[in-house]
Amino acid sequence: DATIVETGATCQEFDPRLPWRKKPPRIRQGLGVAIAGGLILTVDDIARNSTLIEIRRAKSGVKLEAAEHVLDEHAGIALLKIRDQAAAAQFQPVSMAEKVQRGDVVKIVKLDASGQLQSDEGQVVEVNSTPRGLMLKVLTDLSIEKIGAPIFAGDKLAGVILQYDKNTQSCTALSSTTLNKLVNSALSPAYGGIAWAGLVWEPLLDPAKRKQLCADRNKGGILAVRTAPGSGAAEVIKTEDVIVEIDGFAVDEMGYYSDPDFGRLLFSHIVNGRHVPGEKVELDIIRGGQAMKVKMLLKRQADRSQVIPENSAGDRAEYIADGGLVLRELTGDYLRAAGGEWIIQTNPRLVNYYFNPWQFSEKEGDHIVILSMVLPDLINIGYHEYRDEVVTAVNGEKIRSLADVFRILERDGVLKRVALMGHEVALVLDEEEMPGANRRIAQNYRIPDMRYRTPSAD
Repeated sequence: DATIVETGATCQEFDPRLPWRKKPPRIRQGLGVAIAGGLILTVDDIARNSTLIEIRRAKSGVKLEAAEHVLDEHAGIALLKIRDQAAAAQFQPVSMAEKVQRGDVVKIVKLDASGQLQSDEGQVVEVNSTPRGLMLKVLTDLSIEKIGAPIFAGDKLAGVILQYDKNTQSCTALSSTTLNKLVNSALSPAYGGIAWAGLVWEPLLDPAKRKQLCADRNKGGILAVRTAPGSGAAEVIKTEDVIVEIDGFAVDEMGYYSDPDFGRLLFSHIVNGRHVPGEKVELDIIRGGQAMKVKMLLKRQADRSQVIPENSAGDRAEYIADGGLVLRELTGDYLRAAGGEWIIQTNPRLVNYYFNPWQFSEKEGDHIVILSMVLPDLINIGYHEYRDEVVTAVNGEKIRSLADVFRILERDGVLKRVALMGHEVALVLDEEEMPGANRRIAQNYRIPDMRYRTPSAD
């Protein structure tokens, strides 16, 4: 009873479409489990962008205030620290299971509406390697209403539920194998997170393609398609390299290898299961018909370094609203904010870039600046219909990110011209009318800051 808790967080996020405005507050609820170091382990979806986090023990109405210790949106976990240290000492920490395998019978525990513990057995039917870590698929008759519910193997923590599918009566949980690495990292002076290679690959099944790449003499091997900007793979891997071994493990043509602990897994477990950020893996590759070895540095994924960040952490977007022309960078959460049919309703150019960002750029630091909307005012008559357009130049100078726009405005003082991709004529604003226009727009649309840049931005 002193191990499993209910977690509740009051959250308020910025609107991805109107970044100067916050959405109404809402309550997120889930479960958590006490672990070493006086921490509560739960899922990132609960604690993200919280203004207040509270912990409630089973069979108790007493709530304790907690604070974020680590939030890792890439792994999907959150570690919380109870502010009252005396109260935190009463929680009994659970130890982690070393490994959980296919076929294992586990116990899933949840709290009902009255705070009573309920549990049922489940069976692990799949162990999958993913970029987030090792995932378990567990079949269970127990209905899971709240994410973060713990799974036990005996008296040890086997995983934490991230998702439940009532149609298949199955849940997806992050395995203790990954959780143990992340918790140990959180207890160290600097949290390192999960290792990331930044490699985009595809299976190499076509015999003709294999022969063309001189990989037909090998039984396996995958094809490197491209690399993510700023990644370790970008430093040593080239397009159409064939990767045949990683750390001495042979990789088959589908990207799987034989793991000594878990059997057949995707090679991503070699990266994030057997290594931590800062370490290197050795790759055996075929490049231009020549076999060679390279060492690839593993890093912690930096969403910001991607051409189109997902912004799954829900950070406030930077923007410029001078003259009612709202300029910002394209992110995944901005596109998804358009609703379930955003792929159909959004400018096709932006959708194409989202799914194929390398067509825009492969350089670290490059981002897609868009004119997201025009706030109607006398200064921008004739421009009101422009929306979701890619910006190529500002004040006559080409740009590669919103940082370039800020630099140009710091130099020129005012937004004069905005060039859009696919449009021959630039949008021109009257710089003499700009101060008065900005005052009207700020008042009419309740914009506290006509320009916003995060304090940590370069």
